[in-house]
Amino acid sequence: MEQLESLQRVNRQQRLAEWSRRVEACRSSGLTVVQWCQENGIAVSTYFSWQRKVFQALKEVQKITFAEVPVMEASPFPGHVVASLEISGVQIQVYEGADTNTLQALLQAAKSC
Repeated sequence: MEQLESLQRVNRQQRLAEWSRRVEACRSSGLTVVQWCQENGIAVSTYFSWQRKVFQALKEVQKITFAEVPVMEASPFPGHVVASLEISGVQIQVYEGADTNTLQALLQAAKSC
């Protein structure tokens, strides 16, 4: 089941990327939407459906999520990283001795990346 969901997510991402390219091509063509659609053999309603889905996906990505993360004053083992994770340009490093609450908060924050 998880593989199916993963495949569906990848397919959705690929469709969004293709729709995004088409919407960008139309918007940068200098033509009206109707003209561009006629030249490319695409129904105007289909174009606007793609545009709506692309803009909705962008809104979802741009939502800002805040997570409260407890800060440790000083690590008893400075510089000793036991785990490192990078998601969408955000890097999270976990130092030896990090408590459970800190790890849970970091993982919760990572979900929103």
